[in-house]
Amino acid sequence: MVILVGATVMRVSTHPWLRICQDTIGNGKAGTKNQCLTGAASAEGKSVFIDRCNLDREQRADFVKLVGPEVEKHAVALDLPAKLCISRSVKRTGREGNLQGGKAAAVVNRMLQKKELPKLNEGYARITVCQDEKDVQAAINTYSALGASDKLPPGFFGQKNSDAKVQLGIMKFLQKKDPLGCSDTVTNVSPENIRSHATKEKDSNQVLERCEEPEKASVGSSISLENAPTLAFPSISIADFHFNLDKASDIIVEKVEEYVNKLGNARLVMVDLSQNSKILSLVRAKAAEMNIDSKKFSLRLRGI
Repeated sequence: MVILVGATVMRVSTHPWLRICQDTIGNGKAGTKNQCLTGAASAEGKSVFIDRCNLDREQRADFVKLVGPEVEKHAVALDLPAKLCISRSVKRTGREGNLQGGKAAAVVNRMLQKKELPKLNEGYARITVCQDEKDVQAAINTYSALGASDKLPPGFFGQKNSDAKVQLGIMKFLQKKDPLGCSDTVTNVSPENIRSHATKEKDSNQVLERCEEPEKASVGSSISLENAPTLAFPSISIADFHFNLDKASDIIVEKVEEYVNKLGNARLVMVDLSQNSKILSLVRAKAAEMNIDSKKFSLRLRGI
């Protein structure tokens, strides 16, 4: 049995396997998970391909339990880039499940946020992670060529990142490989930086790109913030909602002011993807007006 793991637009050909597809199991129409389980259970003696999203461990567990230990369970996890998945969903028409266009893009985006890659301890003999279309085609070729008595080596294959849910930028930040992000654009919330940025932002809509030595500050007498515990939180400009940015920036700065002096040897970092982010500019300016310590609260451009 092979269990497909991936967002709804990532579909592959399964010949010569018996395909159990939730998009068509209801007499050619979308069905339920229970119908898929029933279909798989009745396929005794056949090689079965479970074609549904199976995004987390709970969704996959019933299929893994469906067959005994004498049957090998494999997972093929389609971990393609979000941009590719959404692009394919917008372009597709007349496909199974009737999910296409802009509606599909929204659904795919939600699915990708909930994605949990399979692990061997779920009961799989083999897991293959596909991170581009070449990987997908290679997996198709591998399973299509299998004969009734053929077996594949067990293990975990194909994953290039240690945690596919977290981009490298934020991982580097949390691990402090570059303590204050000298390889990335860094913006601190001090009046001096506000003044130095003003002209350049007005002319080019870009923030100052420079690498500074890690700042050190003391709380009380001599506690250094260089290696302080850090809480990084995303800017709302990268959320899927619409806010009154002026009010939102007021709330953010008020809460920062409330908690920043209660943190002891710790700091807050607000992270944004866009150097032209309006919320970033508003928070920066208001934090400067409130004289919030730039060593305890800073703004950064990074991937989350």
